[in-house]
Amino acid sequence: MGKDDQGQRWQSAARSYRAALARLVRGEGRHADHAGRVVKITPTSVAREAGRSRNPLYTSHRDILDEIEAAAGPGTPARDLAARIATLETELTHLRADARRHAEERRELASENLTLLHRARSAEDRLTALLRRMPEAPTAGAIMQPR
Repeated sequence: MGKDDQGQRWQSAARSYRAALARLVRGEGRHADHAGRVVKITPTSVAREAGRSRNPLYTSHRDILDEIEAAAGPGTPARDLAARIATLETELTHLRADARRHAEERRELASENLTLLHRARSAEDRLTALLRRMPEAPTAGAIMQPR
């Protein structure tokens, strides 16, 4: 194997690692483990996305390792998006728990309201029956004269 073959393989590997890194930074991973989701950018995820071993990154492509480290730092679109997604998922979990709690409270209040309504109607019925039994039930609006 000649030096030209090694140089071409090295360049080909470097291109595939960089292309994989660029896809992961954009959140457009193609690997089955990465498709459709935001992936933490690491040498392993870049190598997996490139379809290559990660060992050459450590032995022959230290410059690409530096690019991976820079891309994994704060402020990358993929990292910002991943953090935002995690925040929204947490918020959604809390909102769903609140919704369940509010639904239960609403059921309890409806039950309490029905109980109070029943008690009020029973009291009204008892009062009406009591007033009917009185010998001289005052009429509504009648003025009582002292005797």
